[in-house]
Formats: sequence, structure tokens, C-alpha cells
Amino acid sequence: MNSLPKWLVNGLGGLLIAFVALLIVGKTKDLKDVLGNKNPDNTISVSAEGKVQAVPDLATVNLGVLTQGSDPSVVQEQNSVKVNKIIDYIKQQGISKDDISTSQFNIYPQYDYNNGRNTIIGYQLNQTITVKVRGMDKSTDILSKILKGGVQQGANEVNGVSLGFDDADELRQEARKLAIEKAKVKAQDLAQAAGLKLGKVVSVSETGSYGGPIMPYEGLGIGGGGYGGSDMKSASPNIEPGSQDVVANMTVVFEVK
Repeated sequence: MNSLPKWLVNGLGGLLIAFVALLIVGKTKDLKDVLGNKNPDNTISVSAEGKVQAVPDLATVNLGVLTQGSDPSVVQEQNSVKVNKIIDYIKQQGISKDDISTSQFNIYPQYDYNNGRNTIIGYQLNQTITVKVRGMDKSTDILSKILKGGVQQGANEVNGVSLGFDDADELRQEARKLAIEKAKVKAQDLAQAAGLKLGKVVSVSETGSYGGPIMPYEGLGIGGGGYGGSDMKSASPNIEPGSQDVVANMTVVFEVK
């Protein structure tokens, strides 16, 4: 078979290259349109808030032991004995070891600054245990026992109780749906007022959400708060979880015609 003329081969090659180049340009344009997610020219953006109320199911309490003395090793030993008793008591109330953690451990000297001297006169150790109490939406009995019993076992600091949600994702999702529904109603009203027709949703974005403010109960410190040591030993503090808001803020962009 005779080979094709060189000029014909070169011409066909040039046409093929040009054809491939056109295909690449076309595909690139399509890809840019997809990635760019180009919005319609006429749109309306509306923001709305969705709110869901629920009873907190998780309490977090910080129990502390403050020990002072002249010998740091003795101070540490005395502190450890008290802390271990508190932890054992908490476990006896059905709290998992995974929900008990040491959140603070500090030992430092105490100084006498009289006559311009910095003389060490003793040592102070502060250890704090953080405890998570679940099921607060069903009963607060365990939390009350821990607050009272923890002090009876040696805790001389109770640094507040915080209430929140163990897993707020489901509640946030519900709040998001409510926010989007509100945004649709607002957009429909605005479009009608402007003499426009509301079209499809172009984009949805979340501008902020939170599981309600964590509600701290202050004044539980021993010797400096609302509950003195004797009061804590004679009666259990009554903690009411109440309800908290889970809020989602959504922005929805609609096409208008």
C-alpha cells in the first residue's frame, strides 16, 4: 500500500489537534460553570432563626480538694487520700470511670513577704476532679448525691455546675429545618410585596448555631460561696435543669422572576 503524501498527513494531524483543542476548551467551560455554581441574575437572600427547646441531659461538676501544710510530700499524700475517697464514692453512684477526669493538679509554695524576705512558710496543693453526670433530663438525684457526698468525702471546693446536652446534633438539625421554613415564608412575603414570583432555592448556608447557653450554677464553693460546708453536709443542693434553647441561623438564597 502506498503511503499518504506528507502534506496530507500533516494537514490531517493539524485538524486533529485543532479538534482536540476545541473539545478541551468546551469541557473546561462546562467545568467552570459547574464549579462556579453560577447563580441566576435575580435572587433574594433571606436569613432566619430556628429554635428548639429541650431539657439538658448532661451536667458537668468540678469537685476540688485544697490541702495546705509545711511538707510538700505530706500535703500531696493527704490530698491524694481525700481525692481517691471522692472518686471511689462517685463510682459507687454508677458514674463510669470515663466520665471522671483530673482537670487540675497544682502544688506551689506559700511565702512570707515580711521584712523584705521571700521565705517559704508552707505548701498548697489544689486538685480538681471533673465529673459528667448523664440522664439529667430524667432525674437529678445522682447529681445531688455527688454534690453532697463529694463534700462529705473531703471536697472543700465545688466550682459550679454546668448543664448542657450530651449530643445536640439532632436538636440542631431540627432547628435548621425550622429556620429554613421561616426563611421560605419571609422570602415569599418579600417577593409578593415586590411584585415578583419566588423561584427555586439557589443556595443554603448556616450562619451560626449553638446549643443554648451552658447554665452555670455559681456559689457552690466551700467557704466562699452560697453553700457552706455544714450546709452541704446537712442537705443535698436542689439542682433544677429547666430547659435550654438550641438555635440555628440559616441564610437561604432564592431565585426570583
